[in-house]
Amino acid sequence: MRSIVDSTHSFEAWMRRRTDVSRRLLKRKHKKMCGGAFPFLRATFYRWAEQWPIVCRHLAERDEDVLLAVGDLHVENFGVWIDSRKRQVWGINDFDDACELPFTSDLVRLATSVMLAADAAKITASVDRVCALILEGYRSGLRTEGEPIHISGRFPALVMLAGGTREQPKTFWDKKLSPGDNPEIEASALPRGLEDMFRASFGRRTALMFREQRDPGGLGSLGRRRFTAVATKKSKDGPDAREAKALVPSAQYWLTGQKRMRSQTATLLQHVIREPDPHFQVHDEWLVRQLAPDVAKIELPTDARDRRLALVPAMLRLMGRETANMHLGSRSPQELEASLKRLARDENWFSTATERMAACTRDDHAQWQSHEKA
Repeated sequence: MRSIVDSTHSFEAWMRRRTDVSRRLLKRKHKKMCGGAFPFLRATFYRWAEQWPIVCRHLAERDEDVLLAVGDLHVENFGVWIDSRKRQVWGINDFDDACELPFTSDLVRLATSVMLAADAAKITASVDRVCALILEGYRSGLRTEGEPIHISGRFPALVMLAGGTREQPKTFWDKKLSPGDNPEIEASALPRGLEDMFRASFGRRTALMFREQRDPGGLGSLGRRRFTAVATKKSKDGPDAREAKALVPSAQYWLTGQKRMRSQTATLLQHVIREPDPHFQVHDEWLVRQLAPDVAKIELPTDARDRRLALVPAMLRLMGRETANMHLGSRSPQELEASLKRLARDENWFSTATERMAACTRDDHAQWQSHEKA
């Protein structure tokens, strides 16, 4: 297998042919990749796509298990949004790398991210226990044939964790709209067609101000251009804003060389079991979503003294359940249960694959650190 450095250069060259890429932000991404095996995993789905069929060949070769998967699934790929009925919904909120993969790839990547995140927080975690909890939730989702997950008394752990997700509005907007990191630009400076996409989200008569994000968050898509549109007239709840992020096909199609493949994000969202975010729009080359202090991710424990640690088993079950919601867009519960039954002939298939992919990620991270320091 080629080195992580060669893989990164190849993927980034492929990405540049599909969208405008900031060299400054790519350098920032490369630096963040040094920060630990968990941020490295988040930033490098292209490497996962490359290693998965080699390291977990026994799972990757099962054609009957292939479906439209999330692809870049990990524990920080879950968040909160407000649906059209003003209810808080929780679930997966990043589908940039939607692609055809065995359903086991999503499960193993999720479990791998848990193990690496636990390492980063210096929390002792049993891979067998982590996999068992995720699989328990996944099977629960299959039994119910899938259902959106609302933040309600039905899921007390989710209610408790969601209570701290809303940022102070002033802090949130100062960060998102600061002129230094988000300078104002003219509509004519937006990429072609993006102004129309923003206006479709707000309404044609809304007066808008546009900004370019110079210091965006995220890791996997860091390097691609992002823009913000803000209604000039504030509502009683504060600013009304949208973010647009450049969208490219999944890194899986870089690996397989499918040159004309478009992003599968919209296709996935059309079929999964989900309570839609009314402000989430997917276009051929752009993804538009709402910016708001109550549209956020739920932070998991950061160390072994964190009181939220007791809620992690329930959250892992819910993550498994939400993953089933995604997969039920492509396969019936009966088909997925049959696949799990076949896999269960090796009772350790899940934990073994997780340990292998975690080990590969740690090795790649060490190599990347050495490369960046050289």
